Amino acid sequence: MRAVRLLVLLVALLGTLPAAKPVAPPAAPITFNDVTETAGLKEPLAGLMGHGGAWGDFDGDGRPDLFAGGFCDRPNAEYKPANGPVPAVLLRNRGDGTFEHIKDSPATHFGRTSGAVFADLDNDGRPELYVANNAKGKGKKTEEPQAGAVSKRSLLLKNGNGQFTDVSKESGACPEALLTARNVMPLDYDADGKLDLLVIEDKFTRAPRTALFRNEGDLKFRDVTKEVGLPEDVYGLGAAVADLNGDGRPDVFVPHSNRLFLSTKEGKFREATELKDVFAWKPLDGEDWPCGAHFADLNRDGRLDLVLSIHGVKARNRVYINDGLKDGTPQFRDVTKDVGLGDTVPVRCPHVEVQDFDNDGWPDIYFSAARKDGDTVTPLIFRNTGVKDGLPRFQPNWAVKDANAYFPAGPSADFDGDGRLDLFLINWFRDNHSRLLRNVSPEKKWLAVRVTGKSVNRMGIGAKVAVYAAGKMGKPEALLGYQEIATGYGYASGQMPVAHFGLGDVGVVDVRVTLPGGKGVIDVPGAPANRLMVVKE
Repeated sequence: MRAVRLLVLLVALLGTLPAAKPVAPPAAPITFNDVTETAGLKEPLAGLMGHGGAWGDFDGDGRPDLFAGGFCDRPNAEYKPANGPVPAVLLRNRGDGTFEHIKDSPATHFGRTSGAVFADLDNDGRPELYVANNAKGKGKKTEEPQAGAVSKRSLLLKNGNGQFTDVSKESGACPEALLTARNVMPLDYDADGKLDLLVIEDKFTRAPRTALFRNEGDLKFRDVTKEVGLPEDVYGLGAAVADLNGDGRPDVFVPHSNRLFLSTKEGKFREATELKDVFAWKPLDGEDWPCGAHFADLNRDGRLDLVLSIHGVKARNRVYINDGLKDGTPQFRDVTKDVGLGDTVPVRCPHVEVQDFDNDGWPDIYFSAARKDGDTVTPLIFRNTGVKDGLPRFQPNWAVKDANAYFPAGPSADFDGDGRLDLFLINWFRDNHSRLLRNVSPEKKWLAVRVTGKSVNRMGIGAKVAVYAAGKMGKPEALLGYQEIATGYGYASGQMPVAHFGLGDVGVVDVRVTLPGGKGVIDVPGAPANRLMVVKE
């Protein structure tokens, strides 16, 4: 009898203890194979002084295709093994692990390409290509194509059934005055169902600015920067866009100037000056710049946190946790050291993405730094090991002190459809080359979600996707992952408009999609794992 009472007392005591904090399963290696040559990419990319690129399904076959561009204004000798500047490259995914080089296209131009994104700007199901060119006015050099590359403005290419047409001049989205473009973000700031364009200009010009171009329809755009309240002196390198204040409209963070702009009820933006000190940056030298940014839910609490990458030879990357709203403003705080990213990376880290590369259910942090050993390149990924005391914890896949290479851009995508996210690293240096890294990590369950809009934009940009344990739709404690669909985040990179979730050993989940602009909620209970799920409005 006494033993029974003790057992009852023990059970009661255990019931009063706090619930165990979620942790990731035991670590499995995040592994990539370099398939650049077997995919047919090494030859078309040879000599490319690459700087920007994007994944996008431009031919409508459901597979991610590739665009990569670089700087074509340097002396011929800098492009070896090529004889001179290498133009931008358009590559079609054949679906068998190889790519076809599309040579006859306005996309294959000579410029100073600093960023790119595929975006369906006319809602016809075929994404256009916007190329951000970092022009320097009129070229001073006499040789071609270098002289033309120096003055080449940004491009907007209309997609007509997989064939591109240059509509830059008549579109209004590529004005002559917009010179040093770096990053481009598609977003629907006014919730009219058409994607607008936010083009980030760097500070290395006379009057740097960030420009917002409103989509007027029929691929015509109007500069509304002033009328929506965005200061014209906002300079930057990358960008991150997401709905942080819960009003259904996108908010904008611009790294380098490190300024956050929140949407208002009037359809405008206000600067979150109350967070100025949180994001303040004291550079170590003249090239210590905050560069890329990504909003992502790092600790699975349903709030989007912020990761910031640094373009500096002593890269002090940053992680800001989102503690929720206070008077309409998200409360971010710097938790970099607490979560395991306190060590300085000894090479530049321009691009950043938060993705679940090992599909264990916990999003990892990837920077476009790498360890190069001979011809083998291993990207820098901080594996998410779960939550402790409310904060996510991360461990690098190798000692960060061993970083000895970096890539300006490096967008992720599941190019072969096997449920594991791969990487395309875009190379700048003559002693290296761009690389396609296929993810061959141990297989686990996953789910990819794409949203097709009708009243909202066709690509579902801005849709919020939450994944719950089966039978527990909407319960915070059952949340397995939360993302907002976007493209163009990080730096100089474009991604597929897909929310990718690792599920570990979970085979069935509930999915909730909240459409942008307050256009409704779509629930999909009992969704099976290991597939791309298309949610139609």
